[in-house]
Amino acid sequence: MDDTARCPSCDAALAPGETPCPSCGSLLAGSRKIVVEPLRQEAALAHALLESAGLHPVLTYHDESGVPHPIEPDEPFQRAGGLMVPLATAFAVFVPEDEAEESLRILEDVRRFEPETYV
Repeated sequence: MDDTARCPSCDAALAPGETPCPSCGSLLAGSRKIVVEPLRQEAALAHALLESAGLHPVLTYHDESGVPHPIEPDEPFQRAGGLMVPLATAFAVFVPEDEAEESLRILEDVRRFEPETYV
């Protein structure tokens, strides 16, 4: 199995801890996707939970090809020029690789204790 880190935006090979991506400039290099949700509000909730725990999450949307693009959690998101966001849009939360395990534990704890709040 290949353990080489890859850029989530362009799939370029990365040296450990390398960010931004030398190939495409993505600030998501060196991070891991830990949440994928169909609704922005659900991904934003996970982002807020992780941020309140002192971690460094990044909220993103995925375009039609699956490439993630960072967005600001507190700003309105309109990708379609004022029209509805395409149904195929997915939202995700990335965290630095060294925060991934802790982030997953935090989100699992929330699911266990608040199953109605965060699915």
